[in-house]
Amino acid sequence: MSTLYQMEDRNLRIGLLSGEGGFHSPVVVLDGLSAEQAMAKPHGLPHSLAEIVAHMCFWQEWFNDCARSGFAGMAEHAAEGWPEVAADGWDDLRGRYLAAIEEAKRIVATSDSLGEALLPPGVPLEILAKESRGSGLLHAVVHNGHHLGQIVTMRQLLGLWPPAAGSMTW
Repeated sequence: MSTLYQMEDRNLRIGLLSGEGGFHSPVVVLDGLSAEQAMAKPHGLPHSLAEIVAHMCFWQEWFNDCARSGFAGMAEHAAEGWPEVAADGWDDLRGRYLAAIEEAKRIVATSDSLGEALLPPGVPLEILAKESRGSGLLHAVVHNGHHLGQIVTMRQLLGLWPPAAGSMTW
């Protein structure tokens, strides 16, 4: 087996999940959006903000489960990672996603198994072969950062940026 990716500094992992450094926190990026705004698809974009949040939530919960309990399978098709969003479900979805981020922070703060392989022996999934449980959570951070950036741009297109909580100005 190849060497697993590791990240030993728990505070760094928690900081990245919180949006420290060059990112806004998920709380700030999603601040103040109504269900109608979250469901909008400005300029013919393929996904709404809510659909992107549902996608991030799906994968954050998946990485959390892997970090907490070990690998238990993966979506077979990309569409599975883009769950349907009900028009009246925005507030619950937003809360669920933010709760998944908080759960990841708890896992990072308390788990002693983050250095273990994400995949159990014999699972031939090359894309995750070098991942530890902890590095999987870091990949979720990068994934979220990508999509949160999309959400900021979409909010700009909708005239909904900066949020009431403020924004970086440089």
